[in-house]
Amino acid sequence: MKKLIPELIIISLVTVVLLVCINEYAPAPLVERTEQVMGTYATITIIERDTTRANLALDAAFEELTRIEGLMSLYNASSEVALLNRNGTNWTTLSPGTIYVLKRADYYSRISNGSFDITCNPLLDLWMVKAKKETRTPTPDEIEEARELVGYQHLVIDEDQKRAKFDKEGMSITLGGIAKGYAVDRACEKLLEAGINHALVNIGGDIRAIGDKNGVPWEVALQNPRNKEEYITIIKLDNESVATSGDYERYFFLDGRIHHILNPKTGYSAEECISVTVITPNCIDADALATAVFVMGPEEGKALLDELGIKGLIISADKQVIKSAVFQ
Repeated sequence: MKKLIPELIIISLVTVVLLVCINEYAPAPLVERTEQVMGTYATITIIERDTTRANLALDAAFEELTRIEGLMSLYNASSEVALLNRNGTNWTTLSPGTIYVLKRADYYSRISNGSFDITCNPLLDLWMVKAKKETRTPTPDEIEEARELVGYQHLVIDEDQKRAKFDKEGMSITLGGIAKGYAVDRACEKLLEAGINHALVNIGGDIRAIGDKNGVPWEVALQNPRNKEEYITIIKLDNESVATSGDYERYFFLDGRIHHILNPKTGYSAEECISVTVITPNCIDADALATAVFVMGPEEGKALLDELGIKGLIISADKQVIKSAVFQ
């Protein structure tokens, strides 16, 4: 019996060591949460052994998303965007985050020669609200009247004083083509601050990866825009972001397909692309560039991506797949 006790102790110690080794080398658990925010669904996936830390990080990230929605929603009467639209030519004091998004939007408006333009809201109202409700195509005069209220140059941004205004009455903005990307970036920053090193943030298809998925890259399937059951390619993200703009996201039929990505220069839905996917380090850039390139069209859009050295994939209206020079 005395001899048996040391043997049992040895067996127990070996068992403990084996369990510790197995736990150390086993894949870290996946902690995931989905919530409705910014008019869509946000899913955050974390790879983390400390599930308490993971859940606290998720709390912080979703709180940040709610805060951003409160600042930038077009449909929240108390948001900074709604206040700016109401104040028109009078100054509106804005938070640093909103100023940052406006400045990035201005940058992409300038480099795309106005193809990306957050002041296109009057055109969106005309097509996606009025025309859809009345089931009729707007007249040329109505389109021209709305176009007169579009122009990023007429949004005055005072970065030093953290304020903005329009220099023309009747103008308004929408951040639908850039705010989600910014929100993804801010959620990632909250995760990193909480000590999370491996995660994937997805807000309505705007995606950013942090680290990897238990030793392998995070993968995103690029859907065939005309067949949801097929995918075109698998994108592996290395601490990168990906965003796609397509004519299949928000649309209705009225003498043809009418979708929400409008060409500020013509006043009509952009017609040269079916979808554009862009990969960048930060999601705000992928979000804005995907819209800009979609409006610019395959030739000019690819030229812009190549000039910037950005990875992108364009599906043209005639279903040709066009890749930027650095896309692999």
